[in-house]
Amino acid sequence: MRIGRTIRELRLAAGATLEELAHKAGLDASNLSRIERDLQEPSAGCAWRIADALHVSLGDLFEEAAKARQQGGSEPIPRGSDRQADSLLKVFYRLSENNRGLAVQMLRLLEKTQD
Repeated sequence: MRIGRTIRELRLAAGATLEELAHKAGLDASNLSRIERDLQEPSAGCAWRIADALHVSLGDLFEEAAKARQQGGSEPIPRGSDRQADSLLKVFYRLSENNRGLAVQMLRLLEKTQD
């Protein structure tokens, strides 16, 4: 399972249409459709907006996709203009499942300390 399929499953679980989620995330519905069908990888910023529109953290979004990937298939690393975020995601996918969980917990703690 790739990130697009995870996004689609979360969208359906939330009871949102493709158009509704696209609007909330500030995306074109055709762009979101390509992402959900894994024809296009979302940039880090785009993935962030989708996660926000789904009311999940970006870490949760990628954690769900990583869990699915562990069960079979490979996960593409989103590409975008934010090199720091892309670099972080590359490192994240090289971590063991245990260390990914620790990384997500650490990021959540850091997020709570933001002003």
